[in-house]
Amino acid sequence: MDVGLNGKVAIVGGGSDGLGYAVADRLLREGARVTIFARRAEKVTAAAQRLAQAYGAEKVLGLAADCSADADIERVTASTLDRFGPAVHVLVTNDGGPPIRRIAELTDEVWLKAFERHFFYVVRSVRATLPHMTAEGGSILNVVSGVVERPAVGMAAPVGVWSAVIGYARTLALEVAGQDISVNTLLSGFFDTALLDGMLARQPELSRAGLGNAVPMGRIGQPREFADLVAALVSPNLRFVTGAVIPVDGGAGIGMGARFDSPTSK
Repeated sequence: MDVGLNGKVAIVGGGSDGLGYAVADRLLREGARVTIFARRAEKVTAAAQRLAQAYGAEKVLGLAADCSADADIERVTASTLDRFGPAVHVLVTNDGGPPIRRIAELTDEVWLKAFERHFFYVVRSVRATLPHMTAEGGSILNVVSGVVERPAVGMAAPVGVWSAVIGYARTLALEVAGQDISVNTLLSGFFDTALLDGMLARQPELSRAGLGNAVPMGRIGQPREFADLVAALVSPNLRFVTGAVIPVDGGAGIGMGARFDSPTSK
């Protein structure tokens, strides 16, 4: 099915690996022209080269940029417009997550840095790209962690920051709906990414199999499954879907698979 992204211009944050890379790959497969950016220059360069080999160098732009720096966000948008033309049709905000700390460990400095890097990244990205969407409409999609609906010990900063992103995005959806711009948020569950590798390395008592067994579908997700939904949601064909907050987690947001048998079930 043609999702209508051929020739469109997209900016994808955190595009050097994981979900961001999968999203960039999927949009390119649909014929979009894509800018990816992340902090580490060597990773962005390598990712952009892989994508360019698959889809053509003229369709890919890789940039090293810090999402917490307003000037870097402005530069990403300006460079995208210089390379691909006068409009940005798709913005996907995606960048790791705030630190895992107990509440007693969260100083003002840690809180402020978390909001600077993850909440204001979204605000600044929207501010930079929105003026270039108004002519043809567009789609803004924010990727946050599903922990926002399933708080856990150590997750106060992610829950607080992502809750702010969700509230901002839903209000933004109201403000720009009349310009044919959709704004949606995806709540990611456990996916087979380098981010998950890092979490497992810090907590050896956890495993992919164990995490997957706790998900109703019995497994963790693959990045391509996430990217398929993103491609659909940012399509011009689905602009009527806006203000949505959608879990992509194999059913973990419904429940973690606990089972209670009736006396007669056996």
